Amino acid sequence: MTEAEIRTLERPGCAIAYRSQGAGPPLLLLHATMSSSRELGVLARRLDGHFGVTSMDRRASGESSLAPGSAVAPIDVAVHVADVAALIEAVADEPLVVVGHSYGGCLALELAARRPELVGRVWVYEPPYAQVGPPAVRQRLVEIGDRVQQANERSGPEDAAEVFLAGVAGAQAVERLSAGARERIRGQGAAAVAEASLLGLDPDGLGRIDCPVVVATGGDSPEAYPVIAAGLLEKIPGARRELIDGGDHMAPLTRPGTIATSILEFALDRT
Repeated sequence: MTEAEIRTLERPGCAIAYRSQGAGPPLLLLHATMSSSRELGVLARRLDGHFGVTSMDRRASGESSLAPGSAVAPIDVAVHVADVAALIEAVADEPLVVVGHSYGGCLALELAARRPELVGRVWVYEPPYAQVGPPAVRQRLVEIGDRVQQANERSGPEDAAEVFLAGVAGAQAVERLSAGARERIRGQGAAAVAEASLLGLDPDGLGRIDCPVVVATGGDSPEAYPVIAAGLLEKIPGARRELIDGGDHMAPLTRPGTIATSILEFALDRT
């Protein structure tokens, strides 16, 4: 295990912060909405004995900074794909393993579909890819995105962050927050606004993915994620499911050892 080095990649309208550690074949970590590369640090350390690990903060997230005066608004996934592709071209000289948690998983799949030359393997954990789910799941995720945007327009991104958390984890999750945790959550509202609408996802394009893909779900997660995973398997050629026993939606943060074991078994399998 090594300490991460923090660097910055300048992009149009944003400075992308990313962390690099370890040595070996390249692997990229993509965090969940209102999370960051820092929160994936333990998972990165579990992987960096086998891979050169890069983890990035998307624009509007973590330590990445938007240009002064930028509006807090939904960001099309194509913008994120372009950011990730630019980072990969800066740090890797071969197709890499891409690991994505939640919205980071949606982005990993879109990257593999749109820029297949950059991606060797994809491992995703519970991507909320609403467009491949049944109508009830699609409607629920659309409603969360709508409520987040309405909260932002009404009272700003801080309140939008609480609306997002309540939508995905329940009102009780917000009520249980300590004062300090609530302040931190509210400070991540721009990320919730940027991603909650799942803008620009292209389910029909998933058929272009031509690398090995694992879609993992937790045994203790809400039922929406397994049904979305089933929909993804219908769209992605050769993709397979994996169940993380006892895992909930936050398992990449709360059970990094278990998650790392699954990633390594997949990423190091060259058969």
